[in-house]
Parts: sequence; structure tokens; C-alpha cells
Amino acid sequence: MDIIFVRHGVPDYALSDARQMTQLEKDYAPLDRAHLRPIHDLPEQFSKLNPDVILSSPYTRALQTAEIINRKLNLELFVEHDLREWKADKLGGYISLEERDRRWLEYRNALKQRACQPEKSYESHQELRSRVLNVLERYAHYSTVVVVSHFNVYESLVGHQENSMQCADYRLMTLRDCT
Repeated sequence: MDIIFVRHGVPDYALSDARQMTQLEKDYAPLDRAHLRPIHDLPEQFSKLNPDVILSSPYTRALQTAEIINRKLNLELFVEHDLREWKADKLGGYISLEERDRRWLEYRNALKQRACQPEKSYESHQELRSRVLNVLERYAHYSTVVVVSHFNVYESLVGHQENSMQCADYRLMTLRDCT
């Protein structure tokens, strides 16, 4: 199966920042309207790749990105909960931003070193990779799948990346590359 992996468009956190919302609440932030053009340009590039279906993270920024792409491609669109971001706390509780950042740095270091992480209170890169592969394998009967998700989901599949994939950018890969 070929995968067109799309990182969601640029989110607009202005309202959530002004209201001092938590990270969980920020997941509902919409796309920044000033940065929609790159997303509108993607379907033309994808049409040559003949995608069969679109899979999206449930987060607003990914869903909006998938919907914009799908206006021109007119494919089935499936929302997959397990294409969401890395989970900073497995229990879903509140953690301070400082603790979240500490866990994120520890997570990133383990990913870079390809180190097996012992049981942690946050999701390991192996756990993230496993849940994403479970989703992709359910769609392996398709020839080409568009996946709209997040940079850390992409990294879980291909390994640590020194430079982040930009918002509204995409990469081509195969399911075989990820396994």
C-alpha cells in the first residue's frame, strides 16, 4: 500500500491562547485561515497518485485539512482515533506544561536513540508506532491511502527526523517502509 502522509495545516491558537485553554482544549483549534492556500493546492498533486481513501486524525486541524483535500478528490473519508498526537499522559490527567515538555524531551531523545523505553506515564514511541500501524494495516487492501495526521505520528513510522515536516506538507511512503 502506498501512503501519502500529510501533516495538517497551520492551526490558529489565537482564541485558545487568549482564553488560556489547556493542551486538550487546544486540540479543537481550527486552521489559520491565512494559511489555507497550500492545502488547496495538494489535491492536484495527489490526483496523479490515484488515492483510494483518506484517513484523518480526529483533531480539528487534521479534519479540516482532510476535508479541504477531499473537496476535490471526493473520496471516502474515515476518522481514525489512533492517528492522533502523542499522548503525554496515559491516564489522560492534567500535567503541567513544564512536565509535558520534560516528558516530550525524554520521548524525543529515546526516539532519536531508537532506545526501548521502560514503562512510562507517557506513550512511548513504540506504543505510538504500534497504534498507527494497527490503523494502517486495516486499510492495506487499498492501493493508495492519504493519511492526514501529525508530525510525531509520521516520525513514529519513519524514525527520528532532525527537521520537522512543515504544516500542509506531505511525504510519500509505503506500508512496507513502515514495518
